[in-house]
Amino acid sequence: MKIVANTDTTSSLPSSSDAIALNDRALNYGDGVFTTMCVSHGKVELLSLHLARLNHDAKALAISLDMAALIQAIDEYVSSLTASLEHPNIKKVMKIHVSSGEGGRGYARDSQAPAIVRFSTHVYPAHYSDLAASGLTLINAKTPLAIQPLLGGIKHMNRLEQVLVKREIIAANADDALVFDTQGRVIEASAGNVFFQTDSGWHTPKVNNCGVNGVVRQCILSMLQPSSSKGSDISDNALVVHEGEYTLADVANAKALVITNALMGVIPVNNVVLNNGKTGDELAFNASHEGAKTLARLVLDKIQEDHANSY
Repeated sequence: MKIVANTDTTSSLPSSSDAIALNDRALNYGDGVFTTMCVSHGKVELLSLHLARLNHDAKALAISLDMAALIQAIDEYVSSLTASLEHPNIKKVMKIHVSSGEGGRGYARDSQAPAIVRFSTHVYPAHYSDLAASGLTLINAKTPLAIQPLLGGIKHMNRLEQVLVKREIIAANADDALVFDTQGRVIEASAGNVFFQTDSGWHTPKVNNCGVNGVVRQCILSMLQPSSSKGSDISDNALVVHEGEYTLADVANAKALVITNALMGVIPVNNVVLNNGKTGDELAFNASHEGAKTLARLVLDKIQEDHANSY
């Protein structure tokens, strides 16, 4: 495994050492995985979940990673990044891209080529705090996700579907989109997972056939009570979660709808505009719903707990 880190952590601009070879398999075939992390107070939020997913996804694509070396490199990189900041509490975005390596003939890999891990730093999106307060406006994406069980849940580098969805979002002047699979089932947002709340608890779509198993999604699932194991000690359904297959009709009956990812955390949705907004039809939700606030607090508490225990 080879690690290439942008040594100028004060800038997101590439340096000469960051050059990607023309025969890099991530460049040519999307043969790799990645994760996007939030760095705050000198630490990576939900780092253990990011590492576990990278390890899982790399194994699923038969990419060999030295996790001990990767963890050490992340620690050194984040320390350097934090030292370069004017204030240590400034949030930054850190990306880890894992390519299966260079070379090989056509689609076949070079069995001797090591994986290449690249670190990069980016500015934290300032508008996320405003969106957390105001709520999101979504559209229904026309671009469906292809069903491929071998890649379901994996954050691989083939993101063309998301590129097409993002084009729809920009054209509609929306914040994000509900994205469906080719069977019409709700899967996720363009760059995050979906949770919606009904009288029976929280619901999130399965991502075993397509979509990404996000780290905040995993965090929430670990903290809520699975519906399959609900016991008599649960006084209500506020902390119960269901994983299932859902359609737009299921979402329409929800009391609250949120989008989650590692940078946004948990952000509530105000409305989902239907029919491209031409008829004025939309699904409306309460962005200040207590359920949405509860999920956001659970994730924030977990991040703070991780930070406190990492010393």
